[in-house]
Amino acid sequence: MMFESSEQISGKSFQSSEAVTNPAFDISAEIVDKLLDKLSSDNEFRNVFLKSPRIALAYLGHEGATNASPNDQGVWTGSQCKQLASPEAIKASRDALRLQLLTSMARLQPIRLEA
Repeated sequence: MMFESSEQISGKSFQSSEAVTNPAFDISAEIVDKLLDKLSSDNEFRNVFLKSPRIALAYLGHEGATNASPNDQGVWTGSQCKQLASPEAIKASRDALRLQLLTSMARLQPIRLEA
């Protein structure tokens, strides 16, 4: 999540051109690629993701998920689903899913990986 301000945030002054990022809401291309690879090929990872998207992202090395407590919010918030799309469907939609995950709107719109 990015904030732009000329005021103080948590006691630190920022100019309007500086941005504060929250690693819980940022997701790198490397993590997105790992996520889509695992969701399209690894049934054990898919089961972990179904139970806890945050733990699955932490396993992939997502900094915000790794450092978060179970009640913290992040890019994983709203990603819980009952059934994932098939590995084949994820492979077939990989480019569209990757683009959606990497856009700034991903923070505001839950990613739907359900079947």
